[in-house]
Amino acid sequence: MPNSRSSVTIAAGVALLAAVAAAPTAAQSEAEPYQVAFMAGQVGIPFYTSMECGARTAATESNVDLNWQGPTDWDMSKQLPFIQAAAELQPQGWVIAPTDGTTLIPTIEEQMATGIPVVTVDAPLDEPVELQSIQSNHYAGGQAAAKAMTELTGGTGTYVVVGMTPGLPDIDARVAGFVDDMTASGATVLPVLLPGTDSTKAANLVAAAIQSSPDLTGIYVTHAAAAQGAAAAILEAGKQGQLKLVAFDADPQQIRDLKDGVYDALIAQLPYQMGYRSVKLVADVLSGAVDPATVEHDNPTDFAILNRDNADDPAYAAFLYIGDMSQCEAMAAAAGS
Repeated sequence: MPNSRSSVTIAAGVALLAAVAAAPTAAQSEAEPYQVAFMAGQVGIPFYTSMECGARTAATESNVDLNWQGPTDWDMSKQLPFIQAAAELQPQGWVIAPTDGTTLIPTIEEQMATGIPVVTVDAPLDEPVELQSIQSNHYAGGQAAAKAMTELTGGTGTYVVVGMTPGLPDIDARVAGFVDDMTASGATVLPVLLPGTDSTKAANLVAAAIQSSPDLTGIYVTHAAAAQGAAAAILEAGKQGQLKLVAFDADPQQIRDLKDGVYDALIAQLPYQMGYRSVKLVADVLSGAVDPATVEHDNPTDFAILNRDNADDPAYAAFLYIGDMSQCEAMAAAAGS
């Protein structure tokens, strides 16, 4: 999730978005669908496929024509062209997963001022200028990871944390929640590893940490891409079962690996609910069913600690991500939609 605010392309793109976006028309017939643009943070991964499932379910229920777009990497310079293209269509509302906490703030402020509802999902802005923010409590998720790790290891020993990129408030909060609780219990936490979204780089960094720290007790990973690399490094080192691995997210492969003993616990989010709630809220505001003045800014979603004892429990089915949209109907049923 790199910051790219210095890019001339980004500055021009933000200006373009502000110039071409239009307020919703006052006289829209009931039969005419609302035009809503949904800018994903990173398409092609189970977390966002699950979010798309929720968004499209809500769109069908709420008379929304949904324009779902996004880059394949978490990068504002790559996300911005999709935002520009969507803006050309003059959507009446937006849902945005901001890959940068600051770049889009002026534009979102302007959209909101002209009556265009903007909801953000998954990651926070540096200023609360949108109508609502729907995301996990990332710090509490880091604390949940510390709780799971402590139950596995007693909370003593040496641990390494795998983050993503410096300066990302959501990932930084996941790191801080874990580090604060583990160090408070007397554990040693090594410097945070920063592989970005590159699973190969994550594998190399974790492999080096395993080699340089023979007393390593556990590894905590803050996102799915790096978790794949960490799992590979543990298997390559022959440390499965010995080194405890706790990670964010619940991709299908992560669930399989959890059951096979590669992971020891997963901190699963509710991306379906992020997609569903955000699109429904925008539609409700556009239809007049919800007064924007009554909307609370923070709308946190839940998370769960998954382990080998509960991964197959139907009570946790809503926390399992899907690999493709062919599984959307089953996910919607599990979510109660």
